[in-house]
Amino acid sequence: MLISCCVNTYKRPILLKKLLLSLEKQKLEKDWKLEIIIVDNDELEQGKLVVEEFRKCSNLNIHYYTQPIKNISVTRNKGVKFAKGEIIMFIDDDGFAAEDWIFEMMKCMENYEADAVFGTVLPYYEEGVPELYIKGKFFDRLIQNTGEPATYKRTTNCLIKSVVLKQINGPFDPKDGLTGGEDSNLFEKLRVLGAKLVFCKEGIVHDHVPINRANLKWLIQRKFREGLGFTAIKLKHANRTFLTGFYYFLRAIIFLFISFVLFLVCFPFKIQRTKWLLNCISNIGHLSAFAKIEYREYE
Repeated sequence: MLISCCVNTYKRPILLKKLLLSLEKQKLEKDWKLEIIIVDNDELEQGKLVVEEFRKCSNLNIHYYTQPIKNISVTRNKGVKFAKGEIIMFIDDDGFAAEDWIFEMMKCMENYEADAVFGTVLPYYEEGVPELYIKGKFFDRLIQNTGEPATYKRTTNCLIKSVVLKQINGPFDPKDGLTGGEDSNLFEKLRVLGAKLVFCKEGIVHDHVPINRANLKWLIQRKFREGLGFTAIKLKHANRTFLTGFYYFLRAIIFLFISFVLFLVCFPFKIQRTKWLLNCISNIGHLSAFAKIEYREYE
């Protein structure tokens, strides 16, 4: 069985090398073969030298492509286009995988007869990141029990059957290429079509948190975009548009009010007030979806 691991890279040569080292150490069954599909979205092609040097001392089957258009969906689509495996996996260039990542994700897919599997993402921090953001766990992601329907579905740590992925035209929508949320949109389409999407607690990827993200401004922008994107996607794929819209609008209003009250109550406590401020921003994002606001995170 051939497994294709798709990696987008953009001006992160040092982190890309760390990722490739982790992929080289993967524990695979004897009948599994691994290919790495790297698509470089950097016009300077900083990832090319890393790949060339890695090829000299590694047996990894690496394919390197460039994609100069600034659009994350177009970049992801190019990787999928050249992926030949029955199984396609996604991981970002600022992450690295535990040695049994592929093994655990494959085992979960087989045990739960899943079409796609989403794994645990653990943050690791660049030196100098303020303690506020580490202790406050602002970069932590939801960890579910293995086999549960996946709540958050992203390409940060993902396995999917090629035949399922390629039934969607694209498959990533270029309209999402500057706003972000292209992965959430795709997997919501597949969920609506009946694909089984589960979580794998044991499939672990470590995600890098740089200093330039560990600040309130970046977190506010990300929370706003995530809230906006979540509700926009739910409205887009809803069968009962009015009822769905009413539910998510009322839900955002209620949670915004609760979050604001708790923000005021917790104001003397830095971590807690930051948490509830970000919840306020997230719910403002949810409400902004009804005004059809477009926020371009990658512009």
